[in-house]
Amino acid sequence: MSAAPTGTITNPFSLPDSEGYTWLKGNLHSHTTNSDGQPSPQERLDGYVGQGYDYLCLSDHHEITRIDTVQAPDDFVLVQGAELHPDNPFGGQRHHFVCLNLSEDMDAEKMPPQHVIDEVNRQGGAVFLAHPHWSSINVMRDVLPLTGFAGIEVFNTTCRCAGRGESSVHWDDWMQQQNRLYPALANDDSHALESARRDTYQGWTWVRVKERTGAAIVAALAAGASYASTGPEIRDIQIRCSDREGDEKTPCEATVACSPAQRIAAISDSTGTEYHQHGELFETATFPLRANSRWVRFEIVDQRGLKAWSNPFDLTGLARA
Repeated sequence: MSAAPTGTITNPFSLPDSEGYTWLKGNLHSHTTNSDGQPSPQERLDGYVGQGYDYLCLSDHHEITRIDTVQAPDDFVLVQGAELHPDNPFGGQRHHFVCLNLSEDMDAEKMPPQHVIDEVNRQGGAVFLAHPHWSSINVMRDVLPLTGFAGIEVFNTTCRCAGRGESSVHWDDWMQQQNRLYPALANDDSHALESARRDTYQGWTWVRVKERTGAAIVAALAAGASYASTGPEIRDIQIRCSDREGDEKTPCEATVACSPAQRIAAISDSTGTEYHQHGELFETATFPLRANSRWVRFEIVDQRGLKAWSNPFDLTGLARA
């Protein structure tokens, strides 16, 4: 088998309730009147609280919207961050980075992109590549020269309104070219008022944590203890691999439990496979994965065509178990 991919991904479904882990639902990309959003920071926050979310980042452009300038319920978590835009010296459009757990502003427009990533990481934050499909990002040209990313935004509601909401191909391309696993987020990138019913409450990320704090949420997201969704729930994923020493053609087997689905796609570095029950809805599926795969991720699609995206699993480590 080829070399194992780098990048550690935590399986959130292996973190038990008995040890204090819980699921939190949140949106990490939103805008207010502090940049180009229409609602005030408090109005934006109140909207997500009212919709039953557990956490939110007011990620205004260029500078931090401070979490101490708004009032949230005691059990609601605000993640402090910003969307930063360094120039792209590699030939593509200006970069869009969702930067989480920030404490200090920076003039990112005057900084090289690598310096922005390094500074966010120095502050103990995490940088996610925002909406690369909408930004016309070429992974080889614009992303591979950079290091220190935490992950990618695989779905963006506002960009979906512009016809380029999903970036799963960019995600796969990045992992394949770098032989590294990255976690993903689904976000709204909300700009409009809630009453417009345009770009709010349509993409979110479930994260598995012990503590309801911004630092715990960002650490879990960067570790991949999460999944992204526009609707379906992923309840469990279990993968079993036989000892494939000398027999790499033996496939692994996955069991996925989810809310009612019409199909599941298992995407790996060597194409993938699809499970369905000929139009019937199902909540549990067991099926073989593509042989010779180094990693796999899952997309669950429901009756309405809404999706959930698991983070990738390293199959080489399972094969050696």
